[in-house]
Amino acid sequence: MGPRRSHRLILLIPLGLCALLAQVALAAPPANSALTCPPQPELLDRYQHLRALSLDLRGTIPTMAEYAALDDHKEVPTATVEAWLASDAFTEQAVRRHRDMLWSNITNLRLMSVPSNLRRTGQLYWRNGSNVAIYARGQRVACLDEPATWDQDGHLVFKTQPDGTKREGWVHVSPYWAPKSKIKVCAHDAQSGAVSPSGKTCGKLGAHLDPYCGCGPNLRWCRYGDTNRQVLAAMGASIERLVRDVIGKNKPYIDLFKSTTMAVNGPMVFFFKYQAQLSQPLRVNPPVDVAKLPDLPFTAADTWVNVPLASHHAGILTHPAFLLRFQTNRARASRFYNTFLCQPFQAPDDGIDVSAVAAVSEPDLQKRPGCKYCHGLLEPVASYWGRWTESGATYLPKVLYPPFSADCQTCALTGKLCSQMCKKDYKIKAYAVAEKSFLGMLHAYVFRRPEHVKNVENGPRLMALGAIADNRLPRCLSVRTASWLFGRELDKAEKTWTDTVATGWVQGGYSYRKLVGALVADETYRRVR
Repeated sequence: MGPRRSHRLILLIPLGLCALLAQVALAAPPANSALTCPPQPELLDRYQHLRALSLDLRGTIPTMAEYAALDDHKEVPTATVEAWLASDAFTEQAVRRHRDMLWSNITNLRLMSVPSNLRRTGQLYWRNGSNVAIYARGQRVACLDEPATWDQDGHLVFKTQPDGTKREGWVHVSPYWAPKSKIKVCAHDAQSGAVSPSGKTCGKLGAHLDPYCGCGPNLRWCRYGDTNRQVLAAMGASIERLVRDVIGKNKPYIDLFKSTTMAVNGPMVFFFKYQAQLSQPLRVNPPVDVAKLPDLPFTAADTWVNVPLASHHAGILTHPAFLLRFQTNRARASRFYNTFLCQPFQAPDDGIDVSAVAAVSEPDLQKRPGCKYCHGLLEPVASYWGRWTESGATYLPKVLYPPFSADCQTCALTGKLCSQMCKKDYKIKAYAVAEKSFLGMLHAYVFRRPEHVKNVENGPRLMALGAIADNRLPRCLSVRTASWLFGRELDKAEKTWTDTVATGWVQGGYSYRKLVGALVADETYRRVR
């Protein structure tokens, strides 16, 4: 019986496990597999290569004529690639790529204060925000649907209604967003005087409380519908026009961080001239003297004019679209380091231990346990934007905003009423003992070490040029661009290769076209599709 059982088992093993054993045998690597390089993927043939290049460089597939023209060539001609890199289609591809890098869509923000809002009820336009209507009429209601009247002294006539409200009539106005039309606007809201009888300057924050201040000529001090969105969309388009100008004209890529010009259109000009002083809670002052802005109506959305800016501007890094998209100096620094230096500021996966007293009592994040490892670098970098308002896009010149204000220190220590400047831009409250020595300091200088003061004064251009000089930016941009073209992250060997490409890019004058051209010319590109 013993031999027979053994024989039966031998017969059963192949029947039940033959497939599994075969798979194991096939999956088992050779003994020296760790010393053997894996086979490289085959190169794309010339037609596949042409298709990949066309999709990446132009965003479209090749035409039948372009495929046919390749029949007489063994490879995609270099002249074809160069022509595509010089095309408008490639420029638009690069603009879209940088849109993803800069997150330049800011149309979800609110630029102007609530009291400046106009709403429409039937055919009547009126201000209903923040109790404006209540101050004028007793309740948040519109005016009467009848022409307005004035008494013999020129005062607007309000008629008492059964519900207890007092309401005036309407006047016809040609609004700035549709100047060829006439709409019915409640007369109280349509007032166009620049100064009220009490001396209040209309068209500024707080003026809505004055009964003689309205929306101004053509309603310029109020917003309606998507006018706010049009301004924000224009700002996003403006930063993209800078990218388009640099890449489309094959200028050095570093001009993105050095430029002191900005493209403006009708909505932007109108906002800077008439509405920037009403921006709240965001602070968005005109980046240039309004007298130097072109004479463009709000409706000229498709007309663009380049205006010169002051020397403290630094291209995309101080553009309103960038400053409003990233509203804290830490966020601005983080975006630059993540996007252009491949150095994200990221907390460890297991979090930060805040159980120790020092972890919560130390106000200086450059020293706080658990935080200092990131903030030791982040705080000095953030200080490059120290003279740009957070939650806004306003420059704070040193002549008007010195590093220390005795007035702000005095009001902070004595409890006297502080000015708006002190409240917004200076340290006037100390929540820890270590903060008391900074009372009266501009926020950018609080906990600032002496060696980092120059960061505040020189601005983000110095930071960007330093990152270019030490090759961090070229190396990162080369990796980022290669990952975009390859459609995946790079491995270690490929990153070493892109370092070489970055060196050539710097020596070649920082041409973005040449960077992309060098990446797609390598065999590595032909093996990834």
